Amino acid sequence: MSNKYKTTYRSYLIDHHSPDPPIVTFDNLNAEEYEEFFKNANIDSLILYCKDHWGAAYYNTKIGKKHPGLKQDWIAELKEVLTKNDIEFTAYYCIEYDNHAGISHPDWRIIDKDGQPLRRIDEFAKWWLCCYETGYREYCIQQLKEIVSNYQPDSLFLDILGASLCYCPSCLAKFKDIYGYDLPRDERSIMDKKGDILEFLDLKTKEFLKLIKSTLKEIDPSLAITINFSSHYTKDVRDMLDYQFSEPWAGNWLSAAYARDTAVGRYPQLGPGEESRIYDYKPENIYILDIAEITAQGCKACIYSGSQHIDGTLEHEEAKRMGAAYKEVKRYQKYLGQRSPVKEIAILQSDKAANIKLDKIIPDAILKAKQGNEHRRALLGAMKLCDYSKIPWNILPEQDACYQELMNYKMLILPNVYYINDELKQNIKRFVENGGFVIACGETGLYDKNGDVLDDFSLSDIYACSYIGTCDKYVDNGWGAYLKLNDDDVWKYMPDTTPPVSKLWHQIKTEGAKTIANYILPSTEVTMDKWVNWWSPPPGELTEYPAVTINNIGKGIVLYTAFDFLSMENERFNWIKKFFKGITEQYIQKPKLSLSTENMNILKMSYFDRKDRQELIIHQVSNMCRMTGGHDIAVDGGTLVVNSNFREIKSAHIVYPDNVQLKVEKLDDVYKIKLPDIGIHQVIKIDYME
Repeated sequence: MSNKYKTTYRSYLIDHHSPDPPIVTFDNLNAEEYEEFFKNANIDSLILYCKDHWGAAYYNTKIGKKHPGLKQDWIAELKEVLTKNDIEFTAYYCIEYDNHAGISHPDWRIIDKDGQPLRRIDEFAKWWLCCYETGYREYCIQQLKEIVSNYQPDSLFLDILGASLCYCPSCLAKFKDIYGYDLPRDERSIMDKKGDILEFLDLKTKEFLKLIKSTLKEIDPSLAITINFSSHYTKDVRDMLDYQFSEPWAGNWLSAAYARDTAVGRYPQLGPGEESRIYDYKPENIYILDIAEITAQGCKACIYSGSQHIDGTLEHEEAKRMGAAYKEVKRYQKYLGQRSPVKEIAILQSDKAANIKLDKIIPDAILKAKQGNEHRRALLGAMKLCDYSKIPWNILPEQDACYQELMNYKMLILPNVYYINDELKQNIKRFVENGGFVIACGETGLYDKNGDVLDDFSLSDIYACSYIGTCDKYVDNGWGAYLKLNDDDVWKYMPDTTPPVSKLWHQIKTEGAKTIANYILPSTEVTMDKWVNWWSPPPGELTEYPAVTINNIGKGIVLYTAFDFLSMENERFNWIKKFFKGITEQYIQKPKLSLSTENMNILKMSYFDRKDRQELIIHQVSNMCRMTGGHDIAVDGGTLVVNSNFREIKSAHIVYPDNVQLKVEKLDDVYKIKLPDIGIHQVIKIDYME
């Protein structure tokens, strides 16, 4: 029995999908060299290829094709090395990309809407895709049984698992049996039926994952199973996994926070593959920073890179740089486990909202998972703003947003949560009535579960506003409108101007809410005959349309912006951070924890509680190293502020990179702790009273 996946933090994947000889020969493959590499890399976990995208097996398979360059059972040899060095053995197995199976069995290929085999055409790779509603399903199952039975891996990593949109006879028959009509082929019909189609693809994924789990856990009940890109799957798929592995989609720091919060209790792991540049190396300090960003946010780290030469030898320069990063992790690893993020601001994540405004369904499942959506873009903007505030924040999946959970937070952000069901609405309303603060923006609550536009916001009574329409007249202007700011403290950091908003904005009327900003129309729309100067036309006529409103409900407040200001943060509108700072200062007075600093764009903070040990673990990471191309330049760490009503402090220490006792000063109802200068990463431990 193995529980290594719960305690390993330093993982590596030799990521080298290898074609047949003469391109890749493996002539000099040697287990002793790999053992030396692993030791120098300071890893405690290895993801080891058992079958790659080419469909080549790296062991003596009776089911598929063993890589013809191998003269030995490579998995058997490496398994001995991993066991000897107490390194977790995670077996890698690729599902949908399988060149060998696709060529050998054309009837197993995924078929697109035009009746042609689907292929992943990338800048370099050109994999054939196989459908597991065909004979390929049993092929995969039998190979996986071989791997688990013969090599007893600690865990299993399934890559490229999601169901691609397939028009093979099996998929067509299955869809019609479930939905009673033919799977649409033309783009308009596909989008009209996107709800059923996306549900069907999720259903296929869950069915196959369930089969894999039941089959393999019958062989080894302790086998830990994950899939790549876990955080992009729906929660019911995520909940089927023993632990979750994701690749960055918003940089290491924010992606790790997202992975952590969508995988609570499931040992999230993040793999920054694109950070490593074999043959054109980044500085060692960048490796240290990349890994620090992941572990500091509460994820296990994994590096993957193409460190394998065509003869099977390795790039030991990669082990050296990776080893430097993982050596640092070993120094603070004891502070990474058995802790929970401090809760102050919640950003609602919605599986349903993610699919509502898709403009197309990408057939390739992995590209579909990566494509992003309007909800995720707004959520990303919210993450950036919250991170800039240096106040604790979390992603909260909508399924977990019960009233009891919401009351752990002071603020709830709704980033383009297009569909809100009655239960969630009531939980939000109750949260506000009992003192919570809600920020909603854009079209939040404007759609039903099928993705159709409602006549009015489902949250209209919470906003105390009604929807009139959407203005798209100025989409070619760049800026769709401007704001006249009315007197309110949320604007305290704004310069004396009329800030612009995004291309689309919404017309609303208030029904009891206070208007704190109105729209100003551009002086003209941009056409072939109308423009002003070289940039977006300046402000023109002031309107009566409210742009930002505030509504009091019970003890709490709802702030609504009739434009998507969260996504505007991704578009580098300069005033958005000032707006958000005014909001947080006004409505989160004396947060549980915060950092006072002039280095807002350089320093990053993550806050954790170890209640069983009565200690707070706080990570501070500096981005100065990346900004200067790898130089370890110290900057002022700022002042950590702790609300005494949250925790009564006994002592505070820097525990990494050195052990330094910190002076704790109590002023009224807050503690202030001056932090020393920081290089790349430091860890603060605060002991508190019960």
